[in-house]
Amino acid sequence: MPSQDDRLTQLYEKHNRAVRAYCLRRIGDDGASDAVADVFAVAWRRIDDVPEDEMALPWLYGVARGIVSDHYRSQNRRWRLASKLSGIRPGVPSQPDWEVVQRAEYRQVHTALQALRPKDREVLLLAAWEELSNEQIAETVGCSTEAAAQRVHRAKKKLGTTFRALSRTGPSPRPANESERA
Repeated sequence: MPSQDDRLTQLYEKHNRAVRAYCLRRIGDDGASDAVADVFAVAWRRIDDVPEDEMALPWLYGVARGIVSDHYRSQNRRWRLASKLSGIRPGVPSQPDWEVVQRAEYRQVHTALQALRPKDREVLLLAAWEELSNEQIAETVGCSTEAAAQRVHRAKKKLGTTFRALSRTGPSPRPANESERA
């Protein structure tokens, strides 16, 4: 059995890129490196809690999810403070995934995705971008496998309905308010 340090090294080498991509897509270059470091610091402190099989990555995503949420809460507090100090309402910051999207259809999908509730958006992103199974999504968000499957199914239906509605009325692209993220 490997030592705790060896195990953390193996986890880092195997999953660093996936965790970094997860963080980059959600908070961009500014905070991703710190978030990744925090994820693996938690993994180091809780190495005995980290699953040894294919469930290690969803466990790490679950930790990253909490760290990203903390990042947004902290960022929102800073924006509110800056707003109070300057008397100006803060603008919505540019999102990294929004900047990548260039084609009209992709913008429409992105707009439909942003119109979903944060919990629906998160399970879709875990299924599509992170390519997690329902079991892995359940581990990441802290629910049963059946509940995760239902959440993904319902979120896909909501995305389709929203996309079709936007197709009829035309998109009004706007990034989601950061305070809606959780």
